[in-house]
Amino acid sequence: MMRRIALTTTAVVATGLLTAGLLAGCAVTAATATPITSAIASATASAESTTTTASEISAGIDWSSLPTTEVTLTDAGLAITEAGTYILTGSTTGQVTVASDGNVRIILNGVTIASTTGAAIQVDSAETAVIELADGTTNTVSDAATRSDDSIDGAIFSSDDLIITGTGTLNVTANFADGIVGKDDLLIDSGVISVTSVDDGIRGKDSLTVSGGTITINAAGDGMKASNDTDAGAGQLVISGGDITITSGDDAIKAEQKISITGGTINIAQSVEGIEAPVIVIDGGDITVNASDDGINAAASAIVTTGIGVTINGGNITIVMGAGDTDAIDSNGDLTITGGTINITGQSAFDWDGTGTLTGGDITVNGETVTELTNQFAGGGGMGGGGRQP
Repeated sequence: MMRRIALTTTAVVATGLLTAGLLAGCAVTAATATPITSAIASATASAESTTTTASEISAGIDWSSLPTTEVTLTDAGLAITEAGTYILTGSTTGQVTVASDGNVRIILNGVTIASTTGAAIQVDSAETAVIELADGTTNTVSDAATRSDDSIDGAIFSSDDLIITGTGTLNVTANFADGIVGKDDLLIDSGVISVTSVDDGIRGKDSLTVSGGTITINAAGDGMKASNDTDAGAGQLVISGGDITITSGDDAIKAEQKISITGGTINIAQSVEGIEAPVIVIDGGDITVNASDDGINAAASAIVTTGIGVTINGGNITIVMGAGDTDAIDSNGDLTITGGTINITGQSAFDWDGTGTLTGGDITVNGETVTELTNQFAGGGGMGGGGRQP
């Protein structure tokens, strides 16, 4: 069913679909001294190495059974209150809002949304909310620099899960705080996405998962972030694909509980700390980090205080450090390297507080091949100076 209007309707996202996949390999303890629950541990043990992608979630919804509405935007904005697909064209200085209990897909088909009152796109509720970028289109979104509710802190903001997919272009300018915010799970599957923000660039609270797309972030705060520091097992950031470029005034890629990188191309052009979380696992990808403090840093957060560590099993990693008291790879727990190609330029290559283990990989520091880890931590930490083992 196709209908044409210039007024209202809503969007929604499936929460918790990524939990099992995201938890795989994460063994950490909450600061409250409550360990990850046995239910989570069980899910971790049985989880597959792959996670559900945004396109798979969207494809699992029978959109053909829901109405499709074509909307030409006006300055009155658009309020979506019913499930279905909404194909948007035109421009508005108002807002596109979603308050629905069903599945909502918003197809941006060459729109300009320049809100003068708050967030440009605001999902208050939905079962599954999908923003799809129509092929061959450029879509421009910006928010107001002030608003009545400062908890709505993104130019694109969703209180529920949010999926971004499609092959078009999305340019986001965040004048209030963050660029794209999902308060539950945020999944980016594809698209050409550019975010400029006065605070963080892209933030998923429970999780942020990037499996594809070309993403450019210029953020005054953190670049990409998973910010949940209260619920054990959340606060996780997963990158399995995509071409990502980040220029940040603070940390480029940050999670409060775990970062997992298995693929993609990541270029951190500028950051204070490049990649930071209590638990960092790198299995693949082409990663370049330019940082003024630590390149890769495992450090405690408000919720994770034990089980801290950096594990590198693969990938091509280049780290260029600024001058001064900086570390290319710094772990406030263990440091384990089993594979990958690592090229470091900097004063201090490695710093760990627990155990340092090197069993594989090709490492070059300032042009010299390294076959043994040298700990820069004063007095050493744990076993320290772990040589390569057979």
